Amino acid sequence: MATVCHVESSQACYLAEWYLPELSEQSVDDIVARLDEAAETATGEGTPVRLLVTLSVPSDEVLYGVFGADNPEIVVRTCRAAGAPHQRLSAHVGTRIRQCRH
Repeated sequence: MATVCHVESSQACYLAEWYLPELSEQSVDDIVARLDEAAETATGEGTPVRLLVTLSVPSDEVLYGVFGADNPEIVVRTCRAAGAPHQRLSAHVGTRIRQCRH
């Protein structure tokens, strides 16, 4: 069963990409915590943004993050505020998240 990520009706989804040598579970946790904190701060200051999902691929040294925001500049500022400026940002991304079965 698919769970579709929803954002506010005026918001779009943006895909941020980071290329990180020596990507580990700990480094991903640290980056996600900083991104969440920066998004919470921005939202509290009146600029809604939310990190919806992350996907890490350690063998490719890449981390992906999908954000909900009104425009891409909000995502850029949020990533910079988290100390994690992205290497690439794609606009108007569709997401379909399926629950993992173990």
